[in-house]
Formats: sequence, C-alpha cells, structure tokens
Amino acid sequence: MSLEDLTPHEREAWKKLTPEQRALVEQREPLWRRAHEIAAKNPDVDVSDIFHVLFTWNDTPTQRLKRSLERVRPRSHRG
Repeated sequence: MSLEDLTPHEREAWKKLTPEQRALVEQREPLWRRAHEIAAKNPDVDVSDIFHVLFTWNDTPTQRLKRSLERVRPRSHRG
C-alpha cells in the first residue's frame, strides 16, 4: 500500500495509527480489495464471507477450529 494512493483524509488517519495497526492494515487491505473484486463478479456472495475465506486460506483445520472455539460465548444452562 502506498501513501500516494490514499486520499488526504486517509493519509491523516494513517498517521494516527500505531505501528501494529499499520501492519494489520497492510496485511488485510489487499485481501479486502481482492474480496471486493470477487464479489463484483459474484453479487450473490457476501464480501465479508469472501474476505474470511481469503484470510483463513492458509490456516490448517486445527487453527480454524481453535479460533472458532475461542470466539464461542458460554451459554447459560437451560434446564
């Protein structure tokens, strides 16, 4: 990603990001762009679903399961 590609507003926002946040944007932005390209050709598919597939493409099934289980909220016991 190049700063020249950003709008003035986006450049200002970029300057306020921490190095960790910038790294996250640099990692994920190309995936979002690709997801939007794919969604443009497949309008019946949600762009966030495409992003999720691209983001987890190289993960092992164990990694995907672990991440899913970490997100599970405990449910109250129904008797």
